[in-house]
Order: sequence, then C-alpha cells, then structure tokens
Amino acid sequence: MAVVVLATGHRSDGRVVGRVCAVVLTLLLAGCSAAGPAGSTSQDGSRTRSGSAKGSEAASSPYVSAAEIARSQATTAYLGMWQDMTKAGTTSDWNSPELTQHATGDALSAISRGMYADHLNGLVTKGEPKNAPTVSSATPAENPTTVTISDCGDSTQWLKYRKGNGKLADDKPGGRQAITAEVKKLNGAWKVTRFAVEAVGSC
Repeated sequence: MAVVVLATGHRSDGRVVGRVCAVVLTLLLAGCSAAGPAGSTSQDGSRTRSGSAKGSEAASSPYVSAAEIARSQATTAYLGMWQDMTKAGTTSDWNSPELTQHATGDALSAISRGMYADHLNGLVTKGEPKNAPTVSSATPAENPTTVTISDCGDSTQWLKYRKGNGKLADDKPGGRQAITAEVKKLNGAWKVTRFAVEAVGSC
C-alpha cells in the first residue's frame, strides 16, 4: 500500500509532524477496514474468505432422500407388525386393536384368522421372533409408496403353548423361515398389506 503525505508550510515544529502522523494512522486504519469484509491474511501470506467454515459445514451436511426415508419407514412398519403379533399372541387376542397399527388388508386378515384359530384350540404364543429384514424393491424409485421386504425370521424362541397346562403345543421346534412382505403407504401411514412365511429351514 502506497502512502502519500502532503504537508503545507515550512515549520518544522511539532504541529506539522503531528498532522503527518495523523494522516498516516488514518490511512493504515482505512486499509485494515477495507481488508476485513473480503477476508484476512494469515502469517504465511495466504488469504481466507469470510464465511468459508460455515460453507464447509453446509457442504458436508448429510442429505436423506425420499427413497431412503420410505425404505426406513416401511421396514419399521414391518417390524412393528411382528411386535404387535407377539403381544397379541400371549392371549391369542384376534380382535386386538393393536393388530391394525401396522397391518391391513390380506395381512391383517391372515393374522386375525391365525389368532382366532389359536383361541379356539386353547393355544397362546410365548417368547418373541427374531427378524432381519432387508428391502428388495421400492416403487416408484424416487418417492416409493410400495416396498417389498425379504426376511429370514427365526421362530426358535417363539412357540405355541397350551393355555390349560402351559406345555408346548407340539414337539416341532421353530427355526429360520423365509418371509416376503409387501408394505404400502396408505393415507400417509406405512402398513403391511400381505406377507408369506415359508417352512422352517427355508433360509
């Protein structure tokens, strides 16, 4: 930065010198002020732009797509269906309102019929199943409303017992079973509309 100092008069006393210093100080302060908004200079001479840290944070912020949200919500609804069945199964309550929370259509009908059959036969289900669902397809691709889930459920610790004596209903152990389910977004809520469970040992 070039500094030009103009002085008038020929006096060499403190008044002229004082005016010169004031001009130099004013120019230096103006130079610092002008550099402020654009950035600052580091010790090695490099320049940094104002707000660069904030921009970096915005660039690194995670973005979750509509498709990812749909897959997650559909999987949650699928797991919720099994949790509802587990709870209702302890008393074989085929008419439990909780069964409608995550299931509808053919899926709800199949669950209710199974529970009703257990009720008539004096059976209850104890324990809980284990699930490992994965999304096999989702349509439409960008904003899915239908998701297909594949699962390898494990019913080893989820068995039927007789109400009267608390004994196992039969000598057939549970095990791993392949499950396919269709989950749809209906009126803003994800629910299982149908599912199929294969025989023990199918996965």
